[in-house]
Amino acid sequence: MTTKNTFNNYVWVIMLVLSLLFTVWTVLVFSGGSAILDQSLQMAGSAMGTGDFDEAGLGFLTMAMRKPLWEEIWIGILGIYCAVGLRQKKPHAWTMGIFWGIMLITNAAIQGGYEIIILRWRSACLQTYLFLLLGTVALVSLSFTRRGFFPYQPRRQK
Repeated sequence: MTTKNTFNNYVWVIMLVLSLLFTVWTVLVFSGGSAILDQSLQMAGSAMGTGDFDEAGLGFLTMAMRKPLWEEIWIGILGIYCAVGLRQKKPHAWTMGIFWGIMLITNAAIQGGYEIIILRWRSACLQTYLFLLLGTVALVSLSFTRRGFFPYQPRRQK
């Protein structure tokens, strides 16, 4: 018995790379500290910098900026879990991977809309585009592999 080396056998690699890229990006942003905060204030059009805040105010701003990054690390771990499940050909991993991609695209749409429409920034931050790219690649990749995870699905009538 031979096995075919199709895209279905390698979609887990794509999910793993996307998840690791997402997690590494988040950790790098997380470790950026006050430099990221300065760039955010600049994008917002503020004349203030991190040197203009007292220690307590700067501590709060840093915490408020880093809190969502902890949640993003968990999103990256969820993506890694999906990739491992895809490697083992578990149907629930395919469904969770679709959810993961939709979650990233939804986050990008909400965050980008908030930055451009409500805050009136000239463009969304780089992180928004990263979410959109990773979510889109995940959804497209997983949509090509549906039959590989649900083999007894009836075919469409023409």
